[in-house]
Amino acid sequence: MTDSSESSGSPLFLGFDFSTQSLKATAIDRDLKTVYETSINFERDLPEFQTTAGVHHSPDGLTVTSPPIMWVAAFDLLLDRMKADGFAFDRVEAISGSGQQHGSVYWSDGSNWALTNLNSEKSLRENLESRFSIGDSPVWMDSSTTAQCQDLENALGGPQATAELTGSRAYERFTGNQIAKIAQTKPEGYNQTERIQLVSSFAASLFLGDY
Repeated sequence: MTDSSESSGSPLFLGFDFSTQSLKATAIDRDLKTVYETSINFERDLPEFQTTAGVHHSPDGLTVTSPPIMWVAAFDLLLDRMKADGFAFDRVEAISGSGQQHGSVYWSDGSNWALTNLNSEKSLRENLESRFSIGDSPVWMDSSTTAQCQDLENALGGPQATAELTGSRAYERFTGNQIAKIAQTKPEGYNQTERIQLVSSFAASLFLGDY
């Protein structure tokens, strides 16, 4: 961590990275100098979720997931840490974010209302604890959708035809195939889903209080 007061009064530009293993915040000034950094390691700082390097590995050796509420809890913890560090939130002029590729988050029915009507007396985790129709989100490490990949390529005329149409053949980690698997194997959760987002869009929604 670097004390943000070193660039006294100057505007700050804040970036967040929702990666597989951690949530990181970095702030720079107008000279592109890093003035603040901190991070939450999911495995170390949130042990109640029992992840290994931020994920759950299923016994089949193929299914790899992460609980989205853990990402929310990490966001709460990160902001608390920044506040305790005396980070100058009032100097932030812009926020950017990035997230792990291909991971998908499944918001349950009524979640948009919940996002736009957050209770400021509760943590973000408390506000959103029950707002995910799929409790563990498939992430980029997941390779359990071979059947869905084959179904997609067969429907489009084979791997080459799929690549010519979409720019790529079907791969297990790709979000569309993950969504197809969820729909087929967890129809109740899928039918209760109001919105599906990539991790990056999910992170933006936490800031916006809206999809």
